[in-house]
Amino acid sequence: MPEMRAPDKREMDDFRDSSLNAMLLHMKRTTLQLETSLVAELRRRAASEGRTLTEVIERTLRAGLAARADARRAPVALPSYDLGPFLADPVRPGRLPRPDEGP
Repeated sequence: MPEMRAPDKREMDDFRDSSLNAMLLHMKRTTLQLETSLVAELRRRAASEGRTLTEVIERTLRAGLAARADARRAPVALPSYDLGPFLADPVRPGRLPRPDEGP
């Protein structure tokens, strides 16, 4: 059976640094400009749920994006009207029909 030994400080530092680097490679930082009342509500929710502000914001954004994809509106049927014959010839826009010409 291999002998168990405590890792030395250098090994722990190397592990911590590599874990931190791996985490930072897939995470992006950004700045959000939010209303003060919205930030206060987010902070209250984070405190009541025992989570970080970042976790609450991420969860809220994910829920909003998922809801938006699910809630597509049905197409709206717009009314159409027959406005009669053209008053100008669409093939020759500068030419107006004469009164004795039919449509």
